Amino acid sequence: MELFVINYIKSNPLIYNYLRENSSLYKDLTRDPNSIHEIEKLAKKHYKQTPEDKIKQLSENITLIASLIDVLK
Repeated sequence: MELFVINYIKSNPLIYNYLRENSSLYKDLTRDPNSIHEIEKLAKKHYKQTPEDKIKQLSENITLIASLIDVLK
């Protein structure tokens, strides 16, 4: 595996943890180091850190706060 890929994995805990859970992806990285970006997308999707997931979580929090305010009235 190339050195920049190893450094990228070590510097990004999200990818590091995802690769520990899915060790078969190391083989893909060894064959194609440029696939690190696709693995990063998969990790964000798995850990629900995509922009869509963040917006959904924010809207759920706003709904929760609004319902709490209604209860306190």
